[in-house]
Amino acid sequence: MAERAGASAALVAVGAAVAALSGVAFLAITARSLTTEQNTAFLTFWAALFALFAVLSGIQNEVTRAVRADSMRTGDHDRKTSPLASALIVGAAAALVVLALTPLWGVVLVDDTNLIFSVVVMGAAAFLYAGHVAAVGTFAGLGRWRAFAGLTAGESVVRLALAVVGAVAGWSVDGFATAAAAGAVTWVAATLSMPGWRTVWSLRVAIGRGALIGRILNAMAASGANALLVTGFPLLMSATTDPSTYASAAPVVMAVSMTRAPLLIPITAFQSMVIAAFVEHPERARSSLLRLLLLVVAVALVGGGLAALVGPWLMALVFGPAYANTPAILALLVAAAAFLALLVLGGAIALALDEHAVNTVGWYLAFAVSTAIMLMPLDLATRTVLALMIGPMVGSAFHFIFVLRALRRRESRATAT
Repeated sequence: MAERAGASAALVAVGAAVAALSGVAFLAITARSLTTEQNTAFLTFWAALFALFAVLSGIQNEVTRAVRADSMRTGDHDRKTSPLASALIVGAAAALVVLALTPLWGVVLVDDTNLIFSVVVMGAAAFLYAGHVAAVGTFAGLGRWRAFAGLTAGESVVRLALAVVGAVAGWSVDGFATAAAAGAVTWVAATLSMPGWRTVWSLRVAIGRGALIGRILNAMAASGANALLVTGFPLLMSATTDPSTYASAAPVVMAVSMTRAPLLIPITAFQSMVIAAFVEHPERARSSLLRLLLLVVAVALVGGGLAALVGPWLMALVFGPAYANTPAILALLVAAAAFLALLVLGGAIALALDEHAVNTVGWYLAFAVSTAIMLMPLDLATRTVLALMIGPMVGSAFHFIFVLRALRRRESRATAT
């Protein structure tokens, strides 16, 4: 049964907050447990892993849309397709692709990383994470926000608990890499052991498996650029920077992760609610869109000011003196995160309006612009700030131009009828 809107939003917010804090704590543990050079290697693996997870998050968005749309159908329908089984098929294929791309991973992963071990860990995590995002997408589509929030938070808490064990045991980069990936197994234990969550295994929808997998792959195609800009950006930093320079880049890499987390983690967590709401109540889309835009801008302005005032002190306190950075870099990275949040939001709304092509093109346009900037002959910090600001600015503008056009077309059709 769907839960009340206010309570649902609160549950999702709590789940997102737990996930965010767990992620920060995990990275604080690695910063204190590893040398700067080792942590650069780990942070690059972390970026690769979560870029992979971000690609697979297209499963969550499409499963949310499919389950919610199916629940709104009236009458008898032939419900044969399991969203979970479809997602796991995609996850198995993704794992094989990860393994096949081993030579490419060798270009971006830093020398302190055991390449073969890291690739095998990422492949296993890809298969498991496909099931995780299918599970949370199913809960979102059914309006089961308590289960959605619990699984979102639980996966991060398991990961953090393993990091604590690693810190005590004195693990190296490979140990923390395994801990980072192992959270993806949480959904299996949770959905098998909790009776109310077993729906994930039994649910069927009235759409052919081939059609559902096709839609999932379409959503994942858009998520590819999303992955490189949102979570995998250190991979682009590594690929466009001299190895000797990048080896000591952990402070900048950490700053990128930490300045975007306050905006992107809740926006990403609420994506499923946004998609479900726009599918169910398209007539409210324009007013809802304006409120979301204003909220993101307000958070960015306040966050940018706070980053400049207390950011260097806080980064040094949590991660160590080497990670302080300058007030200007932290403030500008928070502003850049706002444009990235708008890009995430615009893509989710386009997907909810069934404008898959708009979602995909906007993301790849942003990625192309950011990549061009990262190839410029500037220092790493300057390139990073400009790429994360201008690329998402262009992509989000593309998204919202077409989203507004789509909304006007729908309003015109509604008026005509």
